Amino acid sequence: MSQPPVYPPSTLHVKSSPMKSKLIHLPTYWLHCLAAATFTMCILFSGQAHAQYSGRGDDAPWRATAEQKIDQNRKADLRITVQDLQGNKIENAAVSIQMKKHAFKFGSAVDPRYFLESQGQYDAGYASKVPELFNATTLENHLKWRAWDGAWGNSFDQSVTQAGLEWLGDRELDVRGHAMMWPRYQSVPDSVRTILDISNPSQQNLQDLYDLSFNHITDIGAAVKGKVFSWDMLNEPRTSFDIEDKLIGFTPSGQSTITSRTDIRKRWFDAAHAADNNASMFLNDFGIVAGGDTLDSTIRNNYRNVLNDLKTANTPIDGLGFQSHFNETNRLPTSPTKIWELLDEFANDNDLPVHITEFDYNTTNKELQADYTRDFMTAVFAHESVEAFILWGFWEGKINHAEAALFDIDFNPNLNGEEYLDLVFNQWWTEENGLSNLDGEVITRGFLGEYEITVDYQGNSYRHNISLGSEGKNFIISVPEPSSMTTLGLFSLLLLKRNRRPKRLGP
Repeated sequence: MSQPPVYPPSTLHVKSSPMKSKLIHLPTYWLHCLAAATFTMCILFSGQAHAQYSGRGDDAPWRATAEQKIDQNRKADLRITVQDLQGNKIENAAVSIQMKKHAFKFGSAVDPRYFLESQGQYDAGYASKVPELFNATTLENHLKWRAWDGAWGNSFDQSVTQAGLEWLGDRELDVRGHAMMWPRYQSVPDSVRTILDISNPSQQNLQDLYDLSFNHITDIGAAVKGKVFSWDMLNEPRTSFDIEDKLIGFTPSGQSTITSRTDIRKRWFDAAHAADNNASMFLNDFGIVAGGDTLDSTIRNNYRNVLNDLKTANTPIDGLGFQSHFNETNRLPTSPTKIWELLDEFANDNDLPVHITEFDYNTTNKELQADYTRDFMTAVFAHESVEAFILWGFWEGKINHAEAALFDIDFNPNLNGEEYLDLVFNQWWTEENGLSNLDGEVITRGFLGEYEITVDYQGNSYRHNISLGSEGKNFIISVPEPSSMTTLGLFSLLLLKRNRRPKRLGP
């Protein structure tokens, strides 16, 4: 993740169009009343159109709280000490502290066909922007079961997928796997669909279905081991359970009878950990934080029930994925304080990290979109349980909903793209330049991540790469002092001349 051009945050413009009235025959008194009422209604409607979530105002109290949380959860003390080889502290050395990469994962869904030069969809702009803007990614479709099984053609085959993972790894971009098991009919390969279509499957049919699911977990888990750091191991369990329901009551060979959806899901999680014990396995679903403060409670309650059942069964879940798709109809913006409330409940109560796995906001109201992108990102970045924020696409040329793109077809930032750039590479980015004090120190508080430290002293430069973690960092840079080294060299030369024996002129 290198630093792109920094754009100023967008400015909110509230516009209203007063109604025009031609009721000239009404008495003057009633005309004044009507005008006043019309003005009031316009203000109200304008406010509703441009403030569809609470806490949008610049003076909203939650902003100060967020700033405190971000300082506490995303920053740490960094002390650079400059000294000579004897440990003497050096004053007035020029110290540059340059952040290179966030520890927090900022990413997007990406399509390897657009960054691999071997593919027909290759786009040089896309290939350059992915590592410039992000330090994490998820493959939008290539790791889904149907794609992995070859159902979507050559551009989705496993060789393209593996080449894409190698390309991302070479650029030090972390990858989330999506999705190991999405057990709905539409998302499984034809071999699985064939069995699901059977009204009264035989015991052999059910054994085949069972084996297909576990063989896929073992196969894909082993094939990409070391190339993904986490998986959406089980995707959308509230609404996707076609395989589970088919297998309830079946006794696999050498196994106990499957008693419930939870039972088979726990077995899948166990198998996923066996296939790749280094990747974390997430439960990923939608409608948890998206939908407004008054979202139908049955959605969140259903998710609570799924999660609680899996926990009761001692299922090895490593984290929670919240998809976070927003729109103008059934997925309205949720206020930042409500997001914190939900994160407290689901993350802290379960002692599990959270990934925002699929953020987008599909709306034609660009100012609202930009403001909410800023505020949603701020809310989740501030919360201690969240480890990753992943967009569900970023470029107008490759995204499900063009209206949600952060960058237009020419890779210019839209208003929401400007907000992303300003937060990630400006407000949440650390760059410091200063002179060491009497104790040889430059002290700052920086965002967690990777840094390059440069010390310039007496015409020489000394560079070091360090990591700043939540525990903070005290880093000592020892530099040779050129003037002292010169003096030492002259003194050594004098001693050498003094001890050198004269040449003999004869035998």
